[in-house]
Amino acid sequence: MHMKLEQRGVHHVRYGAGTVVSCEAGFVTVRFPDAGDKRFLYPDAFAHFLKADDPDAAAQIAEAIILKKAEEDAIRREREALQRAMAAAAPKPVRSRTGRTAR
Repeated sequence: MHMKLEQRGVHHVRYGAGTVVSCEAGFVTVRFPDAGDKRFLYPDAFAHFLKADDPDAAAQIAEAIILKKAEEDAIRREREALQRAMAAAAPKPVRSRTGRTAR
């Protein structure tokens, strides 16, 4: 789900009130009156230090954060399963009769 954030008001914990000037390619650019334009990861920044003024926009951003986290968790689980499978398939070291690992 993609929403139009341009021209929506936001609040940053450090820079204060600002207006979204663009949201594309995983980034959101916000214009702050005293700090100028700042670029943030989207939707990550909204999980930590940006807040949308509009409740509907905030709800949609919260959904985007949940979806992104679910995708990241699925990728992590796949990577861990692959690592386990590779470790299980790896040849085991051969031990001599003395109990030492052969070189």
